[in-house]
Amino acid sequence: MILNPLAQSPIMQEEIFGPLLPIITYNTIEDAIKYINEREKPLAIYYFGSNSNRNANLIKVQNQTSSGAFVVNEVLMQMLNPYLPFGGVGASGYGRCHGKQGFIECSNLKSVMKKHPLPFWPFNKTLPPYKDPSQVT
Repeated sequence: MILNPLAQSPIMQEEIFGPLLPIITYNTIEDAIKYINEREKPLAIYYFGSNSNRNANLIKVQNQTSSGAFVVNEVLMQMLNPYLPFGGVGASGYGRCHGKQGFIECSNLKSVMKKHPLPFWPFNKTLPPYKDPSQVT
């Protein structure tokens, strides 16, 4: 655990996937939200506290921040669950993996649009095959 590391310190410059845990203290939930929103979007935000629809702090953090995932009272299971899309936003990555979302993310879906030109001049001349304009009736 590293209590209140400086924002410029190396531990705070990269995403952390190891045993180090920076702890940032705050006075109000608004201070915590401001701290999160002033930085690149995180891969996940982990909220620890009452998991209730009446918990105003939980609702504020969930609704007023952006991250790849928002997780309450857990740090690992959302990544291991194959039915929950896992991935980041912005600097923490693009796209999702796991399950159907992962399949869609790794697929190259093709857009197809077919439109018939209007059957009269000049609209019938916007696409090949072209005809000699003198033959247009």
